[in-house]
Order: sequence, then structure tokens, then C-alpha cells
Amino acid sequence: MSGLDKKDILIIRYLSEHGRDKISNISSSLGIPRATVFERIQKLVASGYIKKFTIEVDFEKLGLPILSYILLHHGLGSVEDTLRRLSSLDCVVSAALTTGCWDIIMLTAHRSMKDLSDFVVNELQRLTGSGNFQILPVMRLEKQ
Repeated sequence: MSGLDKKDILIIRYLSEHGRDKISNISSSLGIPRATVFERIQKLVASGYIKKFTIEVDFEKLGLPILSYILLHHGLGSVEDTLRRLSSLDCVVSAALTTGCWDIIMLTAHRSMKDLSDFVVNELQRLTGSGNFQILPVMRLEKQ
């Protein structure tokens, strides 16, 4: 985190846990003046340290209680193209390139085990050109 001082790091950690909170709440929680918090957040966004403000999703309330991590090898085209295609699917919450035994890891959310099964059989094999993957059901998601 070059170029960041202790206040910047405190603000980033706070925002990663609380999302886009009010400046006054951040200020009082961290003991940093409001004007300083506001200026620092603007600087962190402008310099690219903060790319976006996001939310934490309750997948069960959305009707998507079945979460799974899927590890896979790509088979068709470049791994970057495969990652891009997979990332565009509605059921894919996140996807990343990895090293080691697997090329891609992704978190998916589904309405039912049948939906997960249909995704694997009908979409995953077609999009990746590979049947080489491992599905790990999520028992409890602690942090997004």
C-alpha cells in the first residue's frame, strides 16, 4: 500500500466493512475530522485505491440459497476469454484466475440444487470446453 498513511488505511478498512457509510459516522468511529475523512476518500477514489463502493448481498433473501465454489480448468480459447465469459453469467457472483491445480475459481449462487446441476451440465461444460472441474458447496458464507 505505497503512498498510503495510517489514516488512509483506517478509512479503507472501515469502508471495506461498512460500505458507503456517512462521513460523520466514519469520522466519529475513527476519531478523524469529517473534512479529513471526506478529502481522504476523494483522494483514495481519484488515485484508484478505491475502485467502487459495494454492498453485501443476502443470497437467501434473494431466493439464491445454494452457493458453491467451482474450481475448473478451461479448455477452449484463452483462459482470459473463458474467465470473461463465465463472469458475464448471472449466477456467477465472482470469478478469478488462479495458479496451481486449477485455472479459475468462481463463486456461484443458485435457487436450487437442480439449478446448480443444470448450470454445470448445460452451461459450464459448453462455455469452458472442459469437464474438468470441482464443485465445493458453501456451508456458510462468513464474509463477501
